[in-house]
Amino acid sequence: MTTEMEDKEFYITSCTYLPPRVNSDIPWCTTTGRLPTNALPMLEMQICIIFLSTFLLHTVLGRLRFPRFTSMSIVGLMLATSFTEEWARKCRELFFFDSQASLGMLSVFGYMLFLFYTGVKTDVSVIPRTKSSAATIGCVSILAPFICSMAVVNLYSTKYLDSDQVAKVRLITGVFSVTPFPNICTVLSDLKILNSELGRLSQSAALVTELFNVVFTSTLSISKILSSDPPKAWFCLTVLILFLLMVLFVYRPATFWIIKQTPEGSPVSDHYVYFILIMAFVASYITHRIGFLALFGPFVLGMATPEGPPLGTAIIKKIDTFVNWMFMPLFVTTCVMRVDLRDFMKWRDEVSGGIDQFMLQALIIIAVTSGIKFLVCMLLPLYHNVPLSDSVSLSLVMSCKGVVELAGFSIIRDLMGIPDNVLALVLVSIIMSATVVPFLLAYLYDPMKKYAGNYTKRNIFDLKNNSELRVLTCIHRPDNIPPTINLLEATFPTKDNPLCVYVLQLIELIGRAAPVFISHQLQSKKKHDANASMADKLIDAFQNFEHEFNDALVVNTFTSISPTELMYDDICTLALNKFTSLIVLPFHKKWSSDGNSIEIEDESLRELNFRVMRRAPCSVGILIEKMQMTHIFSPETPYTVCMLFIGGKDDREALYFAKRMTKNPNVRLTVVRFLARKNYSEVTDLQELLDTEILYDIRANGKVGEANVNYIEKIVKDGPETALVIRKLVKEYDLIIVGRQAGIETPQTSGLLQWSEYPELGVLGDLLASTDAAGRASVFVMQQQRRPRDA
Repeated sequence: MTTEMEDKEFYITSCTYLPPRVNSDIPWCTTTGRLPTNALPMLEMQICIIFLSTFLLHTVLGRLRFPRFTSMSIVGLMLATSFTEEWARKCRELFFFDSQASLGMLSVFGYMLFLFYTGVKTDVSVIPRTKSSAATIGCVSILAPFICSMAVVNLYSTKYLDSDQVAKVRLITGVFSVTPFPNICTVLSDLKILNSELGRLSQSAALVTELFNVVFTSTLSISKILSSDPPKAWFCLTVLILFLLMVLFVYRPATFWIIKQTPEGSPVSDHYVYFILIMAFVASYITHRIGFLALFGPFVLGMATPEGPPLGTAIIKKIDTFVNWMFMPLFVTTCVMRVDLRDFMKWRDEVSGGIDQFMLQALIIIAVTSGIKFLVCMLLPLYHNVPLSDSVSLSLVMSCKGVVELAGFSIIRDLMGIPDNVLALVLVSIIMSATVVPFLLAYLYDPMKKYAGNYTKRNIFDLKNNSELRVLTCIHRPDNIPPTINLLEATFPTKDNPLCVYVLQLIELIGRAAPVFISHQLQSKKKHDANASMADKLIDAFQNFEHEFNDALVVNTFTSISPTELMYDDICTLALNKFTSLIVLPFHKKWSSDGNSIEIEDESLRELNFRVMRRAPCSVGILIEKMQMTHIFSPETPYTVCMLFIGGKDDREALYFAKRMTKNPNVRLTVVRFLARKNYSEVTDLQELLDTEILYDIRANGKVGEANVNYIEKIVKDGPETALVIRKLVKEYDLIIVGRQAGIETPQTSGLLQWSEYPELGVLGDLLASTDAAGRASVFVMQQQRRPRDA
């Protein structure tokens, strides 16, 4: 008998329940369990209808920036609301009572995988490294609303409610007080601000509240068992501790052993991935049997799994599509299908005819909890000197509700029972929060405003003589390292002209919930880090470069792990904070070792370059390398550089960068200027006058300082003639430097712009990258800093 009751409790606490409007208070697991012969086809039909409805609705609403959660919720409301008797009858026929067992179990199975999925993506090492401000916000954001709301319940609501209703209102208080980490990540990811300053602060605070929530929930579960059966409570506590110790000292070391057994660059074996997924199901069963929710075990196991590549990435890739595009629509839709919108209008007590006090008190508690949470999450950042708009944005993120609260109230509904009108009020509040908050955030928070408001000149052209040049170089692959060092070494840092280099390794975020930014000067290298070997190569190469120029060169290395579409924010933020004058980006194509064929063409990297060029707070250069080799600077093997000059601010920026190379005794610089006319007296345009002025010394004396410069002028009538001259000139050089001059057509380039394949490189850069015009030389395309007045 005991076993039967425990099994029944397991199903009630673990499965959602789709309520037909008949016998809606009887959980599906109390039925006979005899399914009709067409159960499987009907289940398939239900899944297809839910999936297609949510997909099609999100296709429409997604264009209006509505989150996917809203589309899933609307489908659930439409299927459950009795708009007409005919509509209600057809919905009952489709989701008839006996069919709900399979659909409910499948949807909760998906939610269990979602919690495991979220746990795998969570970097728990962030918790001990969380700043005190984020920890304070996380703790106060859950304690303040909970204490204030409980005070309202005890001092006011108890006057109007019986003891059973008071207990349920207190549960509503608890659920609305928490800030679940999965909700935060979903909102930030949808808005593409995961690795913004707001995103990082929100996730750090949410991780603290998640830890607090897990501890608090565990304590309540043990206390409940202790009050009814003390020996069983101690047994359950002992098993729980043993489970956690097994996870910490057996499972987690085993996952690191799996990583160690996986060769670098190779995917983790599917056998290991499937074994870990099976362990998640076992953990669910264990935590259920000791009196906890079956969802607790998978989440803990997920958090113990090392995030990121190779293991976390392999698990995420394996279940991502099923979790996000199949199981979660099922789960959210079936949870919302418990609500008939007509119940939301039932504010009158059917017996007395007065206001339904239970519903009214629930509304008051929701308002108080949400209001207090919003206020404390806004005031605390203001105290730490965060701007008002960002403080309001943070409070909105921390107040946002979502799938976790939806699941919580579904479980409470099955365990304790909540009247239909109160449940409708609660779920509608959750749906409204999950829908409205993203729109408000998109309006209030613009992560790009810190770049748009930058009026400081940060470029090479405006640098003072003998001032330090600060450069941020971005590295995606090991083959980006040699050409970058070649370029920097050509600038020849000295004590009079020092060079400060910030090296940023960029890694795509897969298998993590939160982006990671690592300063290799501030943090020790992680053990078992799958990216450590790449980081080691990067650090070693640039340390060796630094040792070649003692007291004249400083190198700082960083690693950013973030979604590709958001990497630009880490790049631009680092450039802004470090006052760099130039960002060096690798081209999105990789040529073979002989330079004759293309091995890799990464369109996501190309899009990243576009975004950085549009938003960078300083000048930007794209480095195109056709021969992966390290140049040896010596009198026997001089580094030959050709600067192609047509005119404009980008060309002037490129010229000043080339001038810095003349201080290197092993660099031979040639400046080739393309003119549309021969007579300088005919020049009337201000830009052309400025171009002529800065080239005067080179043209008249053939020198930059004490260094000799080869100066060549070419008179050309159009773009094809310019292209022909370039083909003849540049094959003898190691590096070609050009200005971008995007979208600008001059007489010297007329006819070339319409054939441009790579707009991010400008006309000449595109010509050098698209054909064999540059031979095997490297190409460096420069864009001078774009400031608001340039827009």
